[in-house]
Amino acid sequence: MTISGIQLRSSRYQAFDVTLAATKVAGALDKIEDTVGVYFEGGESGDIVAFVTQADKILLAKKDGSGEAIAQGALVYYEAASGKLTATAGSNTKCGRCIKAALPTDTTVLVAFNGLVAA
Repeated sequence: MTISGIQLRSSRYQAFDVTLAATKVAGALDKIEDTVGVYFEGGESGDIVAFVTQADKILLAKKDGSGEAIAQGALVYYEAASGKLTATAGSNTKCGRCIKAALPTDTTVLVAFNGLVAA
């Protein structure tokens, strides 16, 4: 099901409200302090919106243009530079596990998302 621009694939998710410092679009990944999340809806600076931090199944933006595939069961990481997910640990932030393998040409990846345990 598509809700406000994000691609939830389960009705089980957790979120908290955030006050936007800048304009954001629904479905955009971000990191606030030590927590990775996805904006439930878009808004302008000063708006209060929900920031989804956990979801059983959610389709999120995958780093593209790198020829990177993500295997089913692999850990996924938030890459701040691109604002997308990658399978490369490096200095990126762990935030979930791939549920369905993503091809190098895919622009999204289905994940079990947990941005609360970001490290």
